[in-house]
Amino acid sequence: MAATDDSRQPLDLTTRLRRRVLPTVHRIKEPLGGFATCTQHPDEYVGTVDRTVSEFRTDLEAMSFTPEPVASLKVHRDGRLSAGSWVRRRSPLSSRQLHVALFRAGGERLEVFAHSEYSWLRHPYRHYTAEGWDTEAGVRRMRSLLSARGVAFSIE
Repeated sequence: MAATDDSRQPLDLTTRLRRRVLPTVHRIKEPLGGFATCTQHPDEYVGTVDRTVSEFRTDLEAMSFTPEPVASLKVHRDGRLSAGSWVRRRSPLSSRQLHVALFRAGGERLEVFAHSEYSWLRHPYRHYTAEGWDTEAGVRRMRSLLSARGVAFSIE
């Protein structure tokens, strides 16, 4: 699917700041073996929703997600930058979290990607090294949450 980065949809301040700062941080960290940006893996694709960023933000908040300013900036294989990074934890001290990345897909559509991982709040090293990363569980859980919320999505 050829998608565009529709800049008419407003991004929150955290996402705008992450888009501006993290590529520079990545250039500093990369020679030292670190990272601040990464390519979004296609296996994490949950589906495409017919929602604007603002509309879907409301859905995510209703599903107990919070914006995630600490996550690396995700870059789609076609070069688009993520339009938001969100996490859902049972509590701030939970061992694991569901991480969701959004990409604008043109017009009023968003591609949703997800994975389950260790929470950086409880397990910063495990989180950073992607230990316990579970794409299947993340995609399955996010699809279940969308269905329970009544948010239709297509798999393209």
